[in-house]
Amino acid sequence: MDKVFSKDIESFYNKLKNKEIFSFSKFADGEWSVMKDQSLNNTEFWYDKEEDEEYKQQLLDAFQYKNDRYYVGISCPCCQGEQVFNEMKEVSGQPEDRLTWANLWVNSNYSYYLDNILPLYSDYEVVLVANKDANRETLPFKTKYFVPISNNAWKNDQIVVDVLKDVITKESLEGHLFLFCCGPFGNILCHQLTEHSDKNTYLDIGSTLNPFFGTGFRRGYFGRFKSMEGCRWG
Repeated sequence: MDKVFSKDIESFYNKLKNKEIFSFSKFADGEWSVMKDQSLNNTEFWYDKEEDEEYKQQLLDAFQYKNDRYYVGISCPCCQGEQVFNEMKEVSGQPEDRLTWANLWVNSNYSYYLDNILPLYSDYEVVLVANKDANRETLPFKTKYFVPISNNAWKNDQIVVDVLKDVITKESLEGHLFLFCCGPFGNILCHQLTEHSDKNTYLDIGSTLNPFFGTGFRRGYFGRFKSMEGCRWG
């Protein structure tokens, strides 16, 4: 399939603008390392292959979950190499039309994200899951609910999955936008909440809000490098 980096983000912009219900879950190098059973510690989340098999399985379940409205972002060949790209496609088992870039919101697309995607959040009732130390005062949109999580949340804050399911059910949440800024926990939440309710949109947006939060990793793309070359597919 002839995919274009800048065109894929435009397609998701249209989904958000038109209030389509869908989910996007991104699996980058850290998540792939876990699924390949490689011990990892990047200070925000960590994986011990001797102790964390349960959480790796949850991540793999999220990677392979099938739903017509569930989109999976994978590492592209230009960033992680052809072998990783092809292995991720194969292991995910996802049809090509529900695969996209793990980098969808960032790199050369980040300016578009800030100028076009981010303003659409104000059109929704937002449920934000992010680090407890995140400063939300400068966010350009309001949140209906803020769910604070800790580092290594995918292991330490598992109760959040059931809490959010209960809130969705008891308050009959529909048409809400769930934003996940919480590493691999975002993948787990995106999968399990999509499976629980198909009435809301669930987005794994990674570190895209870190410049507003004042926390988390600093990324090179925060400079809005419009001249960056777009990531390629295949």
